[in-house]
Amino acid sequence: MAGFLRVSKLARWRWLALFCALALVASACGGGNDDDDAGGGVAAEATAAPETPSGGDGDDAPAPSGDGDDGAEPSAGDDSDQDAAAPEDTSDATEAEAPEAPEAALEPQYGGTLVVGLEAETTNGLNPVNAQAAVSGHILFRALYDTLTIEGPGGEAVPNLLESITSNDDFSEWTMTLRPGITFHDGTPADSAALKRHFDEQAKGTLTGITVSDWEVQSTDIVDDLTIKMTLAKPFAPLPNFLTSHLGYFGAPSMHDLGAEGVARNPIGTGPFMLEEWIPNEVTRMVRNPDYWRTDAEGRQLPYLDAVEFRPIPDTDGRFAALRAGDLDASSVNTGIRIDEYNEEFKTYWQPEEYNETTYLLLNNSRPPYDNAEFRRALAQCTDRHTFNTIRWDGQVPATGPFSPGTPGYLEDSGFPAYDPGAGSATIARLGITSAQIGTTNDPANLLNTELIASMWRDCGLGVDITQVDQAAFITNAVIGNFTAFLWRQHESFDVGAERIWWHSKFGQAAIALNFGRIDNPTIDEALDEALTTKDLDRRRELAEQINRSFAEQAHYIWFYHSNWLFATHDHVHGVDNLTLPDGVEHHRVFGGRVFLTETWIEQ
Repeated sequence: MAGFLRVSKLARWRWLALFCALALVASACGGGNDDDDAGGGVAAEATAAPETPSGGDGDDAPAPSGDGDDGAEPSAGDDSDQDAAAPEDTSDATEAEAPEAPEAALEPQYGGTLVVGLEAETTNGLNPVNAQAAVSGHILFRALYDTLTIEGPGGEAVPNLLESITSNDDFSEWTMTLRPGITFHDGTPADSAALKRHFDEQAKGTLTGITVSDWEVQSTDIVDDLTIKMTLAKPFAPLPNFLTSHLGYFGAPSMHDLGAEGVARNPIGTGPFMLEEWIPNEVTRMVRNPDYWRTDAEGRQLPYLDAVEFRPIPDTDGRFAALRAGDLDASSVNTGIRIDEYNEEFKTYWQPEEYNETTYLLLNNSRPPYDNAEFRRALAQCTDRHTFNTIRWDGQVPATGPFSPGTPGYLEDSGFPAYDPGAGSATIARLGITSAQIGTTNDPANLLNTELIASMWRDCGLGVDITQVDQAAFITNAVIGNFTAFLWRQHESFDVGAERIWWHSKFGQAAIALNFGRIDNPTIDEALDEALTTKDLDRRRELAEQINRSFAEQAHYIWFYHSNWLFATHDHVHGVDNLTLPDGVEHHRVFGGRVFLTETWIEQ
């Protein structure tokens, strides 16, 4: 018996890993694991959903990201009703065995209410100026508001509500022209005066104001009824990319006249749906905008739906069960667990592999002991990311940095410290650091994941304390720096210049900071500064790679895996994330989990 009890340290946390895995598998009987962390950004066709790895050590298992090597992409068409499973291989078929032609696209039907499950409530309201919106919030906002620009398929933002956005040669002067004939939900015109007011209000926001201040706006002038000219004190090439998200959700001037509390509960946009009811943590109901400006490719008036109801269900288990039971028509999902069940039981719309968010351990580089680069590297060496990913994300090869495969800046080998607990524990002992702290939310699945990391670190000689807070406090703590380390999910990196607010040292020095990790790295700063001056894709790629290597060298964060989003629906739901743009321009589907429901319809 004594010999049995003398289990090695490595075996102890591997038993914990097994316990975590069993807990997640057990919960899978009624639903999936929790979606995890908070985080904060539209692009090519949705890819076919990936298959779950069949087994093995995980290194050879495909990531659940639907890349072109592992699954066929569905062809584009009038309808986004794309089955999750890849089409059968017909490469060896003779002419007589050629597959039948696909059925003609179904005719959209008007009417009905779509019920959507979301991973979280947007607790502080529906005003994009002040809301701390994660993915769920962005799905709401894309129903209420139109973004000024939208992520196109080639890594560039393209006009959406705007008809055009152009700059002078050095990107210090931007001219924006709105599409004609558009009105807000209250009937007032979406014109240049409203656009100027929009940017004035964004500049006053607690968090949006930090971003706008970096533009160093000298003046915003009305040119004509639909056009403004914004003059900056410096070049700012990535500005259009900022208008695909918070800064691009275009609200009516009358909305801003309601005051902070009033506008949070009374959003007025130009979007396909209007707010009818919001009961926090229960339901957000939106109804059809009868005067919506957009039509589909055949000229049919949009939207098709009468209403959309969004129901926050933070527990993925509960959300999966509600979808399976038919209580939901659709659900937003971010999980590497239960992939086969989603693909087999529902229609699944997957984000392509590129521009994925990355899940990582966010370290507060300004607070001891995480302010010590040697210690951070040692922690990386003590963290078996392969085992963590096997449990958490079906064995995805550990991320090497913030950029997912196919994203400019991705490196197969960035130089990030490899798993080497012997070297890590020796460094920790030499530094004389004996304890560390990790934070997490109150969700049991998140706690299990955090305990697994803590167990790995304890085997390297650290005493590790875990603190738990609710989801809302989790995000607030990141903004004010009231944390040491916790799991996080962010950084789609559609434009490396747009990542500057999250990584540049100037955004990590104030009491309220968007550089949550309080990173202060001159190499990263220089690359982000240069990214303001160029739109050359090759140079931006080089700058992103430079940033990636610098992240690895200093181990500012500990990278785990790239989060691949899906949107799951029942068979009667069609047209998810379809969006008809002028001149046949495409947008990046399910970008960061954010979908448009503008052309979604229900088979009656």
